[in-house]
Amino acid sequence: MRYQESPWSYGQSPGTKLITEHYAIFTTLQDPRLVRALPQALETAYHYYRTLIPTAGEPAEPMPVYLFSRRGEFEHYTRRRFPSKARLLTRVRNGGYMEAGSTVIEYTSHGSTFPLMTHEAFHQFLYFCVKSKVPPWLNEGLSTMCEGQRWGSAGLREFDPLHNPTRRNRLAEALLEGDMIPLRELLRIGAGDVIGKSPQKAYVYYAELWGLMLFLQHGADGKYAASFARLLDAVGRENLETYARAAHVTSSARRYNFGRAVFESFISPDIDEVEREFRAYLGRLLLNEPEETGRP
Repeated sequence: MRYQESPWSYGQSPGTKLITEHYAIFTTLQDPRLVRALPQALETAYHYYRTLIPTAGEPAEPMPVYLFSRRGEFEHYTRRRFPSKARLLTRVRNGGYMEAGSTVIEYTSHGSTFPLMTHEAFHQFLYFCVKSKVPPWLNEGLSTMCEGQRWGSAGLREFDPLHNPTRRNRLAEALLEGDMIPLRELLRIGAGDVIGKSPQKAYVYYAELWGLMLFLQHGADGKYAASFARLLDAVGRENLETYARAAHVTSSARRYNFGRAVFESFISPDIDEVEREFRAYLGRLLLNEPEETGRP
């Protein structure tokens, strides 16, 4: 893995600047093993992003990633760079976000920080490489697909969306306790509607979107796989708003909602049927429930 390395600092904290083909990484981490892992991990992530959205463009310049070793550095940078949004951006424990094209992460541990970083860096990938507006359910859902990782002695070996115990356990709990967000609402809302308002609902929101991505790829005997692939192809090529507006013309919904309309255009206008199939899929995936007769 080729990259350029040079000294960098944030305030009184010494650090390192790493330039790869697609990233400009700024970190105050001092562990040389972690510092060396960053270029390989992010470039591996970039190539995985391109398998999700194969028609995406290329960034015009290296995309900035800031990884701070201390919470105080993370909060100070956020307050200085994004003063009007700092209260919200620093509210999340084990913090991280993508804002205005920059991925900003607080290091806590390898197991939590690297999945968070590649989640937020996928938002960054869409920001720089995709022209179309992307509905929140797809943007956040695909980002959760970038959390499941398998590492080896040489670094990040591969992404495995199923290997995500945090999302899996949260979703199984929500399914058992009847706390699932209805699909119509899930397609309508965004992360800003749940973060900072209801921590439990925020956990379920992300976990359920993780499950929805798996369902659209693999559930119902592959019923929606081709439609989902067509949607991902369109993300990099076309304006999804055009499809959403056209779908709303024949929709039973009174008010236009971009997220729901994109789903109706590419996946299915029968959201109730999709939800039944989705719940059945999750029951089998997470709770080992038997397949019901007459159900895919």
